[in-house]
Amino acid sequence: MNTEAEFGTATEVADSGLPTVHVIIPVFNRLHFTRACIAYLRAQTWRPINIIVSDGGSTDGSVATIRAEFPDVTVLTTDKEFWWSGSMALGIDHVLSLGGRPDDLVLMMNNDTILDSDYVETLVKAALQHDAAVGGLIVDSRDPEQVLDAGEYVDWEGYTFSVRQHVDPGEIYRDDVDVLPGRGSIIPLRMIRAAGNVDAEMLPHYLADYEFFCRLKSHGFKLGVTYETRIMAHIEETGIVPTQGRSTFRSIWNELFSRRSMSNVRDHWRFIGRHAPAAYRNRNRMRLIKRIVIDLTLRTGVRPLFLPIYWLTSLPGRTIAYIHNQRRMFREFRNAIATDGADVLCRPEIFPGVIRLPLFLVAAPGPVQEADVQSVGLDVATLRQRGLLRTLQSERWFGLTTIDFSNLPDRPQLERLRRLAWNPIPKIGRKRAWRRSMRELHTS
Repeated sequence: MNTEAEFGTATEVADSGLPTVHVIIPVFNRLHFTRACIAYLRAQTWRPINIIVSDGGSTDGSVATIRAEFPDVTVLTTDKEFWWSGSMALGIDHVLSLGGRPDDLVLMMNNDTILDSDYVETLVKAALQHDAAVGGLIVDSRDPEQVLDAGEYVDWEGYTFSVRQHVDPGEIYRDDVDVLPGRGSIIPLRMIRAAGNVDAEMLPHYLADYEFFCRLKSHGFKLGVTYETRIMAHIEETGIVPTQGRSTFRSIWNELFSRRSMSNVRDHWRFIGRHAPAAYRNRNRMRLIKRIVIDLTLRTGVRPLFLPIYWLTSLPGRTIAYIHNQRRMFREFRNAIATDGADVLCRPEIFPGVIRLPLFLVAAPGPVQEADVQSVGLDVATLRQRGLLRTLQSERWFGLTTIDFSNLPDRPQLERLRRLAWNPIPKIGRKRAWRRSMRELHTS
């Protein structure tokens, strides 16, 4: 296999004076994505880069095509059919076998992504500056203004996974994250040598990246996210995602137990067993058991038989949980007020549920469209560039980011826009129209 083409020979890499970034791309079919991903990596400003495609058993000719079209790319194959974890572990084992410099790095990369040309360089600099494994800001490829992932957190008490979806003005780095995604995160090789490879035996696909980064943290290494570059994700290409409401028994079964499901119970059971604090381990496993029972009895055709029993047994617990959740939301809302002041009114999604509707109607500005902005003599693109307007998951709808326009030259027009967005009667209609557009967007 030829690995000495455009990216230089092994001797040249060793003599470059800079650490090598070994990019590992686990693939299974989807050749068009792999081609594009390699092209984005070859256009990076950072050198040296060693691109490794780790194939998990593709049947679309990916291996032969990549070897023919990209002779400088290392292609790893196996007789077994690997999922994400197995392919990533195969790539990391290969990198470890190369020896290399102590300061080399590994970049975990999904092929269904789009990269800015400075992505790798920015991650390397952040990793060196903060002595950490670092991820980039993940945005929606269909709407790059829509932040999908600005930091990921694990709440062991409630066993929930939360994702930060906004970046504060002037913020360039966040160091309090609990885990990083396997999509576009860079790890100094010395950390992998200390903490070990991805555990493909325990977690063949989903949660393997979370488990790996939890293990890094348990070894004393730091994690962070840089907001100075971004990676665009094709989120429509994900596997089986958690659903709501009733469905067929087969669909619910697959959601609970299929390897392609990001919420499958077996992987979560193993993840909890290895990383949950002892005080929460059994409680969270009981949550998984309860979820299996509820999903199979209340979300399938047998729901009418089990619903009365469920209400009788769960009402006290649901009441207590609701009160606890509202108290938590009020604490978070109070903290947001302390940080952002009255501007929290521009983020109704963080209002506590018990006061959300009245507070939205009385005080919050609602969604607006471009025609509304133009009607007061302003321009959407300019306001977005100034950070005064944000998209609401659609290029057709926008929301104010602040209600404080003091000392701004166009304050009169901005105040008119605020009043227009606040007006309760048309606000209700615009809110309903926005919701309809969101449903259409998600079903298209």
